[in-house]
Amino acid sequence: MATKDSRRTSLAHGQGLPEPLLLEDPMEALPPTAQRLLAAARRLLAGGGFEALTLSAIAEEAGEAKASIGYHFGNKDGLVTALVDSLAHDANRALIKETSAFPPGAARVHALMAGEARIVADAQSFQAFFEILPHALRAPALRDRVAALYSGYRETVLCCFDSADAAAAAELRPFAVLMIAIVDGLAIQHGLDPRGGDVEAAIELWEKLVRPLLAQGE
Repeated sequence: MATKDSRRTSLAHGQGLPEPLLLEDPMEALPPTAQRLLAAARRLLAGGGFEALTLSAIAEEAGEAKASIGYHFGNKDGLVTALVDSLAHDANRALIKETSAFPPGAARVHALMAGEARIVADAQSFQAFFEILPHALRAPALRDRVAALYSGYRETVLCCFDSADAAAAAELRPFAVLMIAIVDGLAIQHGLDPRGGDVEAAIELWEKLVRPLLAQGE
């Protein structure tokens, strides 16, 4: 079994995913200095985009030595990987917590849709994620990590429906793929033109369309 220190090291260097998937806070798996560096990187990303994530700027913002980034994350790619993990964590944990409060059925579907609407409306988190995404498409290691997180997000949607049965999960998996595509697309539209599209109305329509499909598995 991995020790706490070895888990901290592996998570910081982008090896493995927090367990249970996307529910364990990746920040909590890091020592305090690494947490400060990661929080500083999030602030810089929000304020100046990906170009602001220089090692010197991150170290200065965190009040830590530049060498500490290499010690805790290996390199800038390792830090960005951990940053992606932290951006994905809160939304996924909240979705599972909110939906699990209801039994399978219409109420749980509605809780999922309401949670997705809140995620779409979180422009700051999505902007940070979309700042990283183009770089993930060009960097193999980061691309694999983001792909793994998308896989985890699909599992989160399935978990919201308590689809432990393999056959039921297989039937719902295309829905999970489409759900994520819709959320990402709505987030882009909302970020570009917050007043031009009614996110809640779009989610409500999506819920009406999928409710009969999801009811088949009840």
